[in-house]
Amino acid sequence: MAATARGCKKPIEIRDSDPVGARSCRGIVGSILLALVAVLPGCWAQPEPPPEPIRPVKILKLEGGASVFNVEYPGIIEAARSARMAFEVAGRIIDFPVVEGDRIAKGGLIASLDPRDFEEALAKHEANANFLKVERDRHQSLFDQGVDSRQILDKSIKNYQIALSSVAQAKKAMEDTELRAPFDGVVAIKLVKEFRNVRAKEQVVIFEDDSYMKIIVSLPEADYARLTPGLTLAERNSRADMRVVVTSIPDREFPAHVTEAASAADPVTRTFRITLAFEVPKDVVVSSGMTARAVASAEVVVGDGDADFMIPIQAARGNEAGNPFVWSLDPATMEVHRSPVTLGAVSGAMVRVLSGLNDGDEIATSGVGELREGMRVRRFGI
Repeated sequence: MAATARGCKKPIEIRDSDPVGARSCRGIVGSILLALVAVLPGCWAQPEPPPEPIRPVKILKLEGGASVFNVEYPGIIEAARSARMAFEVAGRIIDFPVVEGDRIAKGGLIASLDPRDFEEALAKHEANANFLKVERDRHQSLFDQGVDSRQILDKSIKNYQIALSSVAQAKKAMEDTELRAPFDGVVAIKLVKEFRNVRAKEQVVIFEDDSYMKIIVSLPEADYARLTPGLTLAERNSRADMRVVVTSIPDREFPAHVTEAASAADPVTRTFRITLAFEVPKDVVVSSGMTARAVASAEVVVGDGDADFMIPIQAARGNEAGNPFVWSLDPATMEVHRSPVTLGAVSGAMVRVLSGLNDGDEIATSGVGELREGMRVRRFGI
């Protein structure tokens, strides 16, 4: 029998009576296959392992004997200036020229009531006041002639003054048939429909100044206790770096300042209500009801000496031998490293560090149980 084997330069005749030749060709083919198996794995690059995720952590910075604690709190955006507008008098709406989203300048008409009843009432009061003025002048002349008594004159004067007061009230009612913008702003919500009868004080529209917004956050007890006591709002604003990040615009930060700060905790949530205001740039849209977070670098209470600091208890850890340490951040590489410390007394949620830290050091205060030597991190909220 004859056959042509791949890998042989010329046909080889293999006979049943020539087992040695057959084995030789099979050996050549097998060697080639083994070589290919050895080489082929090198033709494809091995996939690299996925990079280790960079863990977000809260960072506490120690500066000049004081600690700067980076925190953030969620909240809902509201207009810093908002008016729930209502007519002071009852009536039927006959003109409601605005729609939701309309921008109205200060003094612009928002809605008006049917004025006819008020015009008629004003005319009656003015006519009565004119009549009583004539009566007062007549009694004044008679009094001057010695005919009328002082009592009659005083009564005519009083009646005329009452009539003038009624005229003023009627004029005020006429003015109250119109709702006008109290400031430059936007019609946020129309609460009633046109041609409807409304009661006095019934809310008709919500009008907002959308150039200036606020966010209300709830400060936990532990974080409130870290604030330096005895400061005014102006002093707190000057010492803290506060920004607002809107959820729908994550790549922008808007500088903010505290406008209100509760000094008593909410009896249910045990949190402290803090209000921050911020200006909205003209190139973005920020509306009431949007979610956001307030980010702040706030100064906290520190020790009395120059070499010790107060840090959150959760920032301190213990090594295998039980010795305390903190995770220090290297800002250049954003890596964390163990820094042995000597701890002092505990005060509330804070503990005094007697040694091991210096001014300007930055330490991790969240997720410390998951950190490892040399692990890369990023600042929480950035």
